[in-house]
Amino acid sequence: MLKICYLNLTKEVPPRDAVYLNGLKQNGVEIIDCRDHSPGLKKFWEIFKKYRLAGKNCKVLWVGYTAHILVPFIRLISRKKIIFNALGSLYEGIIISRGQASPFSFKAVYCWLTDWLAFHCASISLVESNEQKKWLKQKFFLPERKLQRAWTGVDDNLFFYDPTVPKLSDFTVLFRGGFLPESGIEYAIEAARLLKNENIKFRIIGSGLMENKVRALLQSFDSRNIEWINEKLDQNQLRTKMQECHLMLGQLSAHDRLKRTIPHKAFESMAMKLPYLTARSLGIMELLKENETCFGCQPADVQDLAVKILEIKNNPAHAGKIAENAFALYRRELTPNILAQKILPLL
Repeated sequence: MLKICYLNLTKEVPPRDAVYLNGLKQNGVEIIDCRDHSPGLKKFWEIFKKYRLAGKNCKVLWVGYTAHILVPFIRLISRKKIIFNALGSLYEGIIISRGQASPFSFKAVYCWLTDWLAFHCASISLVESNEQKKWLKQKFFLPERKLQRAWTGVDDNLFFYDPTVPKLSDFTVLFRGGFLPESGIEYAIEAARLLKNENIKFRIIGSGLMENKVRALLQSFDSRNIEWINEKLDQNQLRTKMQECHLMLGQLSAHDRLKRTIPHKAFESMAMKLPYLTARSLGIMELLKENETCFGCQPADVQDLAVKILEIKNNPAHAGKIAENAFALYRRELTPNILAQKILPLL
């Protein structure tokens, strides 16, 4: 039996890791958990002790999502194969997406250097798209063999199609996720403004960086057709609130990061058989095909977004067919079991 040591600095297993760890278990792989989230440098000492006690007999070391800083440390204490489930880069998330510092600041240099060490110290890093691979190769001077596209997938213990959940009486558009610049939450709200007389409701589940802007937009017009849920829901509530809706929106902006990224909610929509409408971008179109497994609109274009939503509302049979096709694709190629099978040769 193949035995893998899972290392991370998180209290809970991130969804990106849970998908693959669950899938690997289904394929007969034993997972030894060596996580620790102690404050400061203590966590590295605790990780070291756990690895020496339980993980040193593992053939492969799996460094989990968000643990970029952990990869070079693991390389210092072990010469075994390291699979880093990166998804993307620290620099991209903090500097490009959230804009927490300028590109030439100390923080940006720290993020870049951490990424460089992580990607070079890992044997193979799993990333979300081929476009992400291209960008990482150029940004961090990486050879092709260091990177492998691995679809993010979804934890099917948490997100799954439940035919017993009834749809809301009014056609309801769902926007779920963090309010980051690339999300395009402002375009969803503006589309709701344009469609407020079309008997179309909007449900927003999320919070984050742009929360004040969202609040200001909702106060700028009669937004009674928008329901905003910003408290944390338990998993059953979240799944029900999502599946009650008729259409899920993806990322809607023209942000540079969207060329490379595929949001978790794309996979959630497929697993829950929800039609998915997204701004067209290179990343998402690696996974989905417009008018076959998703709907597409122009990035950062409120008018086009509103027109597409209205078209989908008025063609429920077509929307249902798109959702069925996406669900079939998920069942055929994207369940945790199948995703894990695809990366087993790397291990």
